[in-house]
Amino acid sequence: MIKDKFAFLLIILPFTWMVSGQFVFENGDKILVIITLIALVTILLRYGLAPFRSNIKNNYYIYLIITLSFISIVYNYYYHSYIINIRSALCFILYFSFIPLNVIYNKVITYSIFIGSISAAIFAFWQKNILHLDRAAWQLNAIPYATCCLMLMIAAIMLTIIYKEKKEILLISALSIAISFYAIILTETRGVLIAAFSIFLCLLLYIFTTKIPIKIKITVITLLITITAIGIYSTKDRLINATVQGLSQYEQGNDSSSSGGRLAMWKAALLLIPQKPIEGFGDNFEPAITKLHQENKISSQLYNLKLQHFHNQFIDTTVKHGIIGLVLLLLLLLFPFYILRKKQYSKENILAIFLLTIGIVVSGLTDVPLEHKQVFVLYIVFIYMFLKRSYQA
Repeated sequence: MIKDKFAFLLIILPFTWMVSGQFVFENGDKILVIITLIALVTILLRYGLAPFRSNIKNNYYIYLIITLSFISIVYNYYYHSYIINIRSALCFILYFSFIPLNVIYNKVITYSIFIGSISAAIFAFWQKNILHLDRAAWQLNAIPYATCCLMLMIAAIMLTIIYKEKKEILLISALSIAISFYAIILTETRGVLIAAFSIFLCLLLYIFTTKIPIKIKITVITLLITITAIGIYSTKDRLINATVQGLSQYEQGNDSSSSGGRLAMWKAALLLIPQKPIEGFGDNFEPAITKLHQENKISSQLYNLKLQHFHNQFIDTTVKHGIIGLVLLLLLLLFPFYILRKKQYSKENILAIFLLTIGIVVSGLTDVPLEHKQVFVLYIVFIYMFLKRSYQA
């Protein structure tokens, strides 16, 4: 019995790590590789190849990640830049190809998300309120960190909808929602906050168009409005005042602010894209940026930033990987909806895929969430879970 429980823990550990530890620790993806290999050995000893034969059959989403990984490896061979994070993608492919999916049952998912939410909030609280560090000085990049919290919040929201009749799951998931959103507020990340408010708006529309008791409707609508108001009030200085001030400075020719800098980055990116529209620059776009500066097409302020990306997922992908990369990005985002059309899915599963996609797309308007391995892992794991499970409450 002890051996069985230990084996179970080893098997589910990669999943729990994917939705918790891997984005709290800087080298979380390297630890993921180790525990994934340990889990694979345990799965093979315990279940053999039977789960693999079942999982790989008509598993279109895993086929997609395999295809994107192969194309990324080929692209890297020629242009020395990966389109997606290969290490994370391979862990995902191997783990979910071999694990019996029923092992990751509803309570495993619920408590894994809860652990991730608590870890996220503790880290953000420690950095901001104990160490009193500015966001830029945090041990981890606050922007992708906030996006990870957003993915956790969306998954927890869907668990409250799906398992509304199961009090334990409902309570733990509700706590995860509140804790994840609190962590987002602590990061003061405007793009992710706007994405969270977009999710709340979508939920309002869902509540209005779903046949549920009027008392529940009123309660949920009140909660959503209250949470949104708290979020806006708590971050109004950065969300509203700093944005307006930054845009005003940009109009006066100063692009040193966060908002103005993003506009300047997008302008520079749009000047670069026509130069290599098909294959892009890879990660070696600095010489092209230098040339734009020498031609006085971008400011010295922007040039001195030594850009690593262009703070927009779609623009950045097109600069680095051209139309090829943009098409693959759209394929990653839209292919789940193609799968939804091929099979009969519940309204809740469809809503989950939609909200996760909206979260990434809106966050991607001011950052590059899928370029960060932690966000990439969370996104594809939750998409996969809601595609592969029927979630019968």
